[in-house]
Amino acid sequence: MTRRVLVVDDDPGVAAGLEALLESLDWEVRRAETAKQAYVEFAGFSPDAVLLDVQLPDASGIEVLQQLKAYSESTPVIMMSGAGTIDRVVESMKIGAETFLAKPFDADALTIALEQVAKSVATQRELAASHRRDSAKDGQRFLGVSDAAQTLNRLLDQVSQATAPVLLEGESGTGKGVLARLIHSCSPRAKAPFVDLNCAGLSKELLESELFGHEKGAFTGANTTKQGLFEVASAGTLFLDEIGEMEISIQARLLKALEDRKFRRVGGVRDLQADFRLIAATNRTLKDEVAAGTFRKDLYYRLNVVTIRVPPLRERADDIPLLAQELTARLATEIGRRAPRISDRTMRKLTDYPWPGNVRELRNVLERAMLVSNGSEIRTEDLFLDESQGHVNGTSMFPQREWEVRPLEELTTAYVRACVEAVGGNMRKAARLLQISPSTLYAKLRETPKDES
Repeated sequence: MTRRVLVVDDDPGVAAGLEALLESLDWEVRRAETAKQAYVEFAGFSPDAVLLDVQLPDASGIEVLQQLKAYSESTPVIMMSGAGTIDRVVESMKIGAETFLAKPFDADALTIALEQVAKSVATQRELAASHRRDSAKDGQRFLGVSDAAQTLNRLLDQVSQATAPVLLEGESGTGKGVLARLIHSCSPRAKAPFVDLNCAGLSKELLESELFGHEKGAFTGANTTKQGLFEVASAGTLFLDEIGEMEISIQARLLKALEDRKFRRVGGVRDLQADFRLIAATNRTLKDEVAAGTFRKDLYYRLNVVTIRVPPLRERADDIPLLAQELTARLATEIGRRAPRISDRTMRKLTDYPWPGNVRELRNVLERAMLVSNGSEIRTEDLFLDESQGHVNGTSMFPQREWEVRPLEELTTAYVRACVEAVGGNMRKAARLLQISPSTLYAKLRETPKDES
């Protein structure tokens, strides 16, 4: 199969040299000189890899990287940097770049980089597919014992058999995506596809192409016909997360597809059937967005047939012990170790914490705790919580710490080492987990003494 690469660089000499080199390595090459051209080519060409310069005339390479990763997280992007821009490239690695090449670079360096990212993306896609298969096998209930969780399960039973659109409202990280998948898996459409898309951060052009698809020749770079998610979700469910972020002209086309049950691809003249059930989610209050003029009133009324509020975790604290046990079991499988026990004191602390980041934050805290714990039990000192969130009127909601106070340098050293070891020595992955740049990670490791005895 021919491998495709998109070169984004406004220097014609550099771009032409890269094109000649890549074609000699049996890559099919497309070029773009601006961010706008890059978005169009990316949507139409569907490259296997992208070579992206950090300096473009109409946007920074980092901004373009964010857009491309929002559109297709699995497509590897290699940043290219001239003198004086290395710091910006390192920053870009934190948001998804696979690696970077300093200009000028030779054929061997480029070949090695492309082969490495090709293997990496193949592995990532297989893992993502495996996770989706595992999720589909999960229980058909919203996990929890609280009154709020039971209410959600009653609503799940009621709305899953209907065909009307469903609007899920709630803070980020509450589990709106989990509930959407449950509605689909309990519905008569369960054997058809469940297709999801996060609308946040996508430009109008990318979002339009992703939803509606496009015909061959619809725009520059559209060399093949592409199915949109409306077609992919045929007979199934389309889940649009963060729908409040959708550009208003796309809202109009979405409303028409819902009303008429048909649509046209970009550049198309033939009507296609829109046979999908829509589930939308937002962490905003769409009624307020309508009042502000950023969301169409008619689309809001069309979505507001069935609205379900997914409560924040602080409103269903009774569910935290069950969620913590379930999450540690899943994380243990991912990390490749036995699930640790959560001490009673630790569980009380988890239950008392207000969780501003909801279930997503709980998962992250438990993952970090599992990485730094040195035994078969997660203790309170293994938790990294923002305890400023746990104060009411100046009074701490947490009991006084009961563990031995150790030097911060010692804790930092153990934490960094544990993270690197847990991901098999993959420095880039460890840096992402720690939310620091690779250069900062290397610096911390250099400062770490090798002999702690």
